[in-house]
Amino acid sequence: MDKRQELLKKLHLLVQEIDKAKEMVDEEKSQYLNNYENRIEAVIKKLQDGTLPASKGGFIGTMRGISEYDSLASIKALYDAASDVDLFYSKECQKW
Repeated sequence: MDKRQELLKKLHLLVQEIDKAKEMVDEEKSQYLNNYENRIEAVIKKLQDGTLPASKGGFIGTMRGISEYDSLASIKALYDAASDVDLFYSKECQKW
């Protein structure tokens, strides 16, 4: 599997974890997760249409979005999925 496909798989897993997390939090955080999911979907679209740049060691920002709230960061599956996306992008996607 090439790097773009692997990243896409990780992003889709993150979206699944976001959907699960929405059921575990209050309305305010659920709305926040809706907005966060929209940002992730925008990244997925850029990846699919070839406009997402290589990382050059940088991050997408998936971890930053989760760390906004301690209660979101404490959801292990969500935290792990966000971390996996950022680390994979930063380390493995420096060049396409």
